[in-house]
Amino acid sequence: MSELTLPLLLATDVSSWHTAADTWQQLSQRIDDAAERLIRGTRDLAHVWSSGAGATAAHGRADRLRSEVSNSYNPARRVFDAMDRHAYGMDALRRQAEEILAAARQAGYTVDTATLDITAPASYYQGGNLDRTGRAIGMLGGDLRSVLEQARALDDSTANAINVNVPTTGTAFGTNRLQPVTADDLREQAGRTPAEVNAWWSVLTPEQQEQAIRDFPDLVGWLDGVPATDRDLANRAILDRETAALTGRLGEIDSRLAYLQSMFDQGRIYEVYPTEIDPRSAMDREMLNLGAERGPLAGKIEGLGAISDRLAVSQPPAFLLGLSTADDGRAIVSVNNPDTANNVLTYVPGTTADLAGARGDIDRADKMEGDARQADPDAATASIYWLGYDAPDLIPNAASSEYAEKGAVDLTDFQSGLRATHEGDVPSRNTVLGHSYGSTVMGHSAMQPGFQADAAIFVGSPGVDVNHVSQLPGLPRDGIYATRAENDAIKWIPDLDVAHGNDPVRSDFGAWVFPSDPGDPVRQDHTHSAYWNERNIARDNFAKIITGRL
Repeated sequence: MSELTLPLLLATDVSSWHTAADTWQQLSQRIDDAAERLIRGTRDLAHVWSSGAGATAAHGRADRLRSEVSNSYNPARRVFDAMDRHAYGMDALRRQAEEILAAARQAGYTVDTATLDITAPASYYQGGNLDRTGRAIGMLGGDLRSVLEQARALDDSTANAINVNVPTTGTAFGTNRLQPVTADDLREQAGRTPAEVNAWWSVLTPEQQEQAIRDFPDLVGWLDGVPATDRDLANRAILDRETAALTGRLGEIDSRLAYLQSMFDQGRIYEVYPTEIDPRSAMDREMLNLGAERGPLAGKIEGLGAISDRLAVSQPPAFLLGLSTADDGRAIVSVNNPDTANNVLTYVPGTTADLAGARGDIDRADKMEGDARQADPDAATASIYWLGYDAPDLIPNAASSEYAEKGAVDLTDFQSGLRATHEGDVPSRNTVLGHSYGSTVMGHSAMQPGFQADAAIFVGSPGVDVNHVSQLPGLPRDGIYATRAENDAIKWIPDLDVAHGNDPVRSDFGAWVFPSDPGDPVRQDHTHSAYWNERNIARDNFAKIITGRL
């Protein structure tokens, strides 16, 4: 891994990289020209010298030469691409770091470039400015760390590209072939940052990427830092496999239940359990166990069907960024491609969310994409249903912060992955919306600096385990929003302060509070899920925040 430091980044001179890149570009072009000449010069050899030992040897030698020259072009071109990308990328990152340092020093702060520590004069903490100064320092420090992390990832990517593609006997230059990606390679990447994963993935050849997706879809499909289109391919393979497996198992269960019932109706149940003293009790136990397995199985099949149905719709397209049928099931479905969108929303559902309920949550993601498109027709918005964590199954379980603590780790990595894979020079506006317990998960992610979100929306929140927005350094102070319907039953939880801290819609929490429709005062449990109902003003406000208009 790269050991690049901020002082080294600031001292970077990319002129030599541009020179090297130009040299490799010229080399690749000469190889391409040579390949064309060789092909033209040998393509008629079989017609003019068609038989004999000499002809056989000549044909074989010509084939090997054509293969060697052709196979040399792509590695040379990849080295050029890597060096060119390194030169422009490092120069841009150096300028970003200089701008952050200039802003910090202009504000009166002292920056230690070796440790990335930022300090302020003692007077800056007086007069009620403690929180504001702390947030400012935290944001500047987070920005510096982010730039340095990107520079290190680019450094690793360039080194990897050079090591893989330079002409040695261990690379694909000439007639040699690259080694296939292994499961261990992918497991090793799972322990790295999404930026580092993206750097590694980008230097794999298309053939290597295709092979990894084909052979290890479960590892590629959940790997933050892999582009959305590639994750989609991997997870669609999982979808087909799991749909077939679960449907087959459901058929086995139904066949067994029908068989047991038939044997019982015929008075022959003793034939099924010849060693049991009480065959009827044995049948009841087996049918009970099969029924207990059948319910969750049918639910997962319904969820997989909902995902398949949405993927079959082409406008707007959907991308499957994660899928697992283990335990309650997990799924990540994006409406539109987040790697090319101007705005990206990550919607985190709450208590009782599972794979079986995917249809309703995907529908919410669709509605928010459509609302954002109406709010800003000129911008593309990706709306992501993110069930990448184990949500509490029951309301009493939601009193625990354990689910949020575990889920926050995966949410943080996912958001970093969105940044790493986004295309173009202009970063997307990334918003995270958490409903119910999903907001608690978001809160735990935002407790750490560097959470990659420009805005956060807490909807019907039981609390986010902090009492004030200053305790969420991972979010910009002016980008934290909250809403709760007047008749949402969730209001009784934070008001008691027994579970997850202060109510985000209270004025002393510090969020920007916006209105939602009041909901049904009698069926307050229904009101808790009514934020996406037609004509609910909350949806208009969601769209304005997602598109940066509120």
